[in-house]
Amino acid sequence: MDSSKSGSNSKYQPRQQRIFSLELKKKLVEEIEYKRLKVRDVVNLYKVTATTVYKWLAEYSTTKRNCSKMVVESESSETKISVLYERISELERNVGKKQLEIEYLNKVVEVCSDKLGYDVKKKSITMQLNGTE
Repeated sequence: MDSSKSGSNSKYQPRQQRIFSLELKKKLVEEIEYKRLKVRDVVNLYKVTATTVYKWLAEYSTTKRNCSKMVVESESSETKISVLYERISELERNVGKKQLEIEYLNKVVEVCSDKLGYDVKKKSITMQLNGTE
């Protein structure tokens, strides 16, 4: 142990608990609300913490009665990742559907070309380039 702390004159004395009356708390809150006192004044006069004074203000304030707290949270990274995975899955499904559609249409063009005896695909491209349909 440190010898400077273990002297006979330095005994541990717990802080005395003080209880402030409801009337006093309300009066101090009113004084703060009407700008007659500041929070720091109450802290210095009554030797309480600023946190305690702000708690009194939150509890006994007449001007801030209807205030409500709104908790703002950013989306968690896990939530964002799961949403992105769902979006990726949806896009992959769409790409798969479009690929099937393209393959089907190519097969239709191939079958039509066989039945008609000429390349429908080339004829279609030529007609589009000439402006005729």
